[in-house]
Amino acid sequence: MDVRLKTALNAYVFAVVGAFLVLAPWSAIYDQAVLDLANPKGPAPFLASGWVRGAISGLGIVDVAVALRETAVLWRLLRSRRPAPSP
Repeated sequence: MDVRLKTALNAYVFAVVGAFLVLAPWSAIYDQAVLDLANPKGPAPFLASGWVRGAISGLGIVDVAVALRETAVLWRLLRSRRPAPSP
């Protein structure tokens, strides 16, 4: 696989997963999923706590940062492979 394609796919995947992890813990879908685990002795109270949601969002921010880094690497790869301009 070409390095440029691999880098572009990495950047895309990290950006999508990162955006999901940043937004999902604060959505109604997450609340419903936690309510589905509503056993008082189960993980629901732990997963519903604000600091767990913040930790998940923090992982999403790290993923977005990796995606930005991969995008910068991709731009460097694309610029280095362009032919030199003619005089």
